Amino acid sequence: MPAVRSVSMSVYMRVGSRHEAADTVGVAHFIEHLLFKGSHNWPTALAIANEIEGRGGYMNASTSRELTVYWLQVGAGFWRNGVALLADMLQRPLFAAAEIEKERGVILDEIRMYHDVPEDWVSQLCSEAMWYDHPLGRDIAGTIDSVSDISPARIREFHARSYCPGSAVMVMAGAIDSQEVLAAVRSAFGSWSGNGTPPEMVPAPVQGPAARCRIEVRPTEQAHLQMAAPGLSRSSPQRFTLDVLTTVLGDGMISRLWQRLREEMGVAYNIGSYRGMYADAGVVGVYGGCDASRLFATLDETMAIWRDMQTTPVPAAELRRAQEYLRGRLELSSESSGAVASWWGRQFATGMAPMTLNEVLQRIEAVTAADVMHLARQVWRPEHMALAYVGPLASPQVLEQWWQAARSQGVS
Repeated sequence: MPAVRSVSMSVYMRVGSRHEAADTVGVAHFIEHLLFKGSHNWPTALAIANEIEGRGGYMNASTSRELTVYWLQVGAGFWRNGVALLADMLQRPLFAAAEIEKERGVILDEIRMYHDVPEDWVSQLCSEAMWYDHPLGRDIAGTIDSVSDISPARIREFHARSYCPGSAVMVMAGAIDSQEVLAAVRSAFGSWSGNGTPPEMVPAPVQGPAARCRIEVRPTEQAHLQMAAPGLSRSSPQRFTLDVLTTVLGDGMISRLWQRLREEMGVAYNIGSYRGMYADAGVVGVYGGCDASRLFATLDETMAIWRDMQTTPVPAAELRRAQEYLRGRLELSSESSGAVASWWGRQFATGMAPMTLNEVLQRIEAVTAADVMHLARQVWRPEHMALAYVGPLASPQVLEQWWQAARSQGVS
């Protein structure tokens, strides 16, 4: 990307919470934290931070169900420092006993923090309602009990098995020369070896389990709700149709959910759609926040909008607007070195056949109104729907009754 003056790089490790055994829930996320606490050549958290942030750059990481990603962005003159640092962190973390115990406390605080934030906690409750005790339903960070029980030996064992070159994808974008990058990466990572057997990912259920309702009554100022149903896997040929569907439904201020529930009815402060796609499963849903007195109006109208998506083709002008919205978002992100690195890194790390931006745009523009209506009928089956709620509620039984009635109103 010759027009930029930065370099973004990421290392995608093919390991996440779906690779954890029941007695090590949260270990992948724990390791992600610990890699920032010291490595062979940068033995302290401050030394690691100084190497990148001391030069005005950014550095972070994230753990998901199937991947752990380490990324940084630096000025073009310092990209070799970033390569050397990532290589040392991934291959030679110190896992000092004192740092493990300090970070254990930090992660426990993180888990408590998410529990205290209703809009975050309702999402976790919805995952549990959708997937029960399957890893897809667990908190990626683990639980208070599981993180408290993970021993340093289990941390080192999981790292030795999971962090090997065959499980890694490195991607760089920005002001770089390809041959110089290859030489630097070979030098930094060339001795990386791994002879362990990476943990296997726990397969998703063949079909989503009979979903349930999770309700947590709290004296919050706002009611928080989330509904979900089984979606699509990453490899599904319908994934581009799903992008268009969720855009029409609830992505941004032009979406049906936003326009109807916020602009026209004024019953919800925040409302939108989401979708998650995994190797062999997926989820599609709606999240929102409203005054508790308007909860059932929000729920009823949300279901009415879904039914309309399932029974009436999206008008041509609305379909085109959604496609242009997706095009614009993708084209704008293509000017960021971080987004470009993520675009290619995620495709290779997840085993997808890599597609260029233009190829994806062509697939999006080929989606028809009939495609959207058919997929809406396919994915949003109320009998498989999960519901989560956090907020004030005089009678949880009333919400449970609404949910049972809604689940019986599938589209035939």
